[in-house]
Amino acid sequence: MVTWTQVLQTITDGPDLPMRGTVVERAEGSSTGAESFAVVGADPMFVGAVDGSRIWRHGRKLRVENSSGVPVFISDGMVAWDFSGHQDPPRVGAANDVRYLGSAQFLLNRRGATEWIGDDFTRPTGSPEEVTYLGRDCWAIELAPPKRKPHPMQLVIDAETGMFLEQRVDAVGYSYSFAEVILGGELNDDLFLWTGPSVSDEELKRRRMAEHEKREREKRRWFEQEVTNQALGVRVPMDLTPERIYTIDEDSGAFEAGLKGGNLARRRRSDLDWIPGWVGVLHRWSTPEFDWAITMRDVELDDESLAGIRERLHPGAEVDRISSVVVAPDQRGSSVRGQGGGLQPR
Repeated sequence: MVTWTQVLQTITDGPDLPMRGTVVERAEGSSTGAESFAVVGADPMFVGAVDGSRIWRHGRKLRVENSSGVPVFISDGMVAWDFSGHQDPPRVGAANDVRYLGSAQFLLNRRGATEWIGDDFTRPTGSPEEVTYLGRDCWAIELAPPKRKPHPMQLVIDAETGMFLEQRVDAVGYSYSFAEVILGGELNDDLFLWTGPSVSDEELKRRRMAEHEKREREKRRWFEQEVTNQALGVRVPMDLTPERIYTIDEDSGAFEAGLKGGNLARRRRSDLDWIPGWVGVLHRWSTPEFDWAITMRDVELDDESLAGIRERLHPGAEVDRISSVVVAPDQRGSSVRGQGGGLQPR
């Protein structure tokens, strides 16, 4: 009597004989899914295996056609071509990045040893049964569902190769199986190659970005024509009260503070260069006692805004050495006590 251990060893390590067959789908009740698919990068590479699909397999090589003989998915084991995304030509990607998912996944791809770890249909509910299916010696086994799924799964497995020939969930009355299958013989390598035009994921992303930018330009053009093409800049109240005081030097009066979306600092007036350790547009000025600096990440401070800030910080004080500079990450200098770039007259 065959054991589950023997069945599992054949499933994972059985000989990869060339195989061709036609899939039949039966759905008497509700199904947990009607297609299987593979994932490449962020966008899935779909492999439909619905009623009437024709399958050719040899090791990692795979060809899937629909019932009309139109290619759905082709892979030579190194490269994969996806015809199901409603684009012409098909997408092309690396076969190593393909992951099979969905209801009929076991008919398309051998389940590796690591996929039997855990509880996602990995544990039999009983002993394997020896059966005959499509004229071949097979094993029938039922796998227990994980806690998040309600029903067990029934499988028919070819005894020679460990390939799945039928996958069912009897509790809901659906199944995916081979209506006919031939194991062995020869398959032409041309079945697993696509020599026509194809498009990479990178090119598809460029096309989508170009289409997106075109739509955005069209929407902006409509707004300018139908609403207004005038700039809508307005002044809004902005609270620059510090949210956090980072450093204070009581002897010199220097400090560095964090604002909502920016930073503010001052030091004792000096002729030495000074750029605080910030990135962005840095606005600087001096009063007779102090050098001042402010930067805002998401707000552009114009001359009028800066004049209002200075009036609130040191009302009536004489101001000179006004300047603005863009500070890149590699130009960041020291803190308020250190020395960095210069305060120069505008």
